[in-house]
Amino acid sequence: MIVGSWQYKISNDRAMSGYKIVSKYAEKYGAIGTSIATHQGADTSVYIDIGYNNYQHFGEMDDSWSTDSEFGSEMEAYFGMSEHIRMNFYEPLLHEMPFNGVKSCFAIWKFSHPNRELVLKESESFFKYWMDNGSTGCTVGTLSGADFGQYGFGARFNNMADYGKAADKLNGDKVWDNHQEMLSSTIWDGFNLRRVLAENGWKE
Repeated sequence: MIVGSWQYKISNDRAMSGYKIVSKYAEKYGAIGTSIATHQGADTSVYIDIGYNNYQHFGEMDDSWSTDSEFGSEMEAYFGMSEHIRMNFYEPLLHEMPFNGVKSCFAIWKFSHPNRELVLKESESFFKYWMDNGSTGCTVGTLSGADFGQYGFGARFNNMADYGKAADKLNGDKVWDNHQEMLSSTIWDGFNLRRVLAENGWKE
């Protein structure tokens, strides 16, 4: 699985009506899932995410709806009322996030690191920390696009209160002090809190 992520500046109500069109055509052309979410933090804006089996699947879908005149006609008004900020593909390296049907919240860290093996090794411990304290799933992977070469780490929660409780617990226990080999060589590029507004089709 890969996830294409488009970031926009647009009002939430217009974003939702535009998302309904995108989701309809994404389902028509075989996407494995779509979602719309707001981010607060380093990248405060609206995100539309579309899941694909692989890059070939993305290319086939993009070719299909790029030549679909009905899609272009329905979306034309939204292109003029939104400001496109950036686009990335997210490719999971470790992913433990079974679909649970909840309009979830996420804590998302974006970072750079010189040692992929260490990132993966330490992420296994970080998955356990968060999931033992209320997270319903975790993922770590690479970004390509506007943020090429960076990593993303996400922890999913049923609500922001659960995230807050987990953050208080882990920070209070000072568990991060045990992982300075990785964290001391990490360059932090941004942190966001993500709230899913709607989603369709995801099964993982």
